[in-house]
Amino acid sequence: MSACSFPINPLDYKENYFLCNIRNLTSMSYSCHFFLSIRGLDQLNTVDFPAAGILSKASCDLYRIVLIEDPKTWTEAQSYCREKYMDLATVQSDEDRAKLKEAADAVNFQSVAWIGFYRVRNWRWSYQNTMISYAMWNSGEPNIPDTDVACVVVRNNRLWSDRLCTDLNSFFCQTGKKLYNTHISL
Repeated sequence: MSACSFPINPLDYKENYFLCNIRNLTSMSYSCHFFLSIRGLDQLNTVDFPAAGILSKASCDLYRIVLIEDPKTWTEAQSYCREKYMDLATVQSDEDRAKLKEAADAVNFQSVAWIGFYRVRNWRWSYQNTMISYAMWNSGEPNIPDTDVACVVVRNNRLWSDRLCTDLNSFFCQTGKKLYNTHISL
């Protein structure tokens, strides 16, 4: 068993994060422990990655993509990611796209999987309901009429396609970007 820790943003009096990565060599599972100290109140938050999820890296960085190979509708996938991780994956850069590829390649995933991109009237990300700033559409996409609700999958070529949100697909969750939203009950 190995462990590491380092401070992140140590000068911010409201948020001090310490990250510890522990690798269980027997089961090859990973846990990330986030230690949050806010105004003298300490809390240990643990995010466990289940057998169905594949980590994008062997280290606990603050932003992680996890592939879940349990087909769900887009809404079910969003609920699952929000309950177990943070949200469906947001892809706003080539670096984010590389993390999706890394998670898929780790298990030789050759299908399609939901990401957190959807359209009701406008295209938005599930995470923080943000507007689009980056897109990697497959040729001829999006092709569902603008009047319909649509959700987005990543194809095995790592380009995007729109689908009906009721389709069943594997999905990518993300974790780590929302650590500052951890709530402590007083």
